[in-house]
Amino acid sequence: MSERERNLRVAEMMCQKLAWNGQSFQVGSYVALLDGKVITVADNPDDAISALRAIDQDPKRGMVVEVAPAVVDVIR
Repeated sequence: MSERERNLRVAEMMCQKLAWNGQSFQVGSYVALLDGKVITVADNPDDAISALRAIDQDPKRGMVVEVAPAVVDVIR
């Protein structure tokens, strides 16, 4: 499984259950993930990105996710 796939799985669970690995999250918070692990939780995406890049400067690694319920797309 790639790093991106691990991060996406964690992001899905965080948004569905507002929790992951014993840590709870609030809707609207921004979470930086690296290798499937939570790096930081911030109030805005800039702070989350800064914390992520302080640990790993490679822009192809990690991701920042806004904790929010899944949006259902309806196509008619």
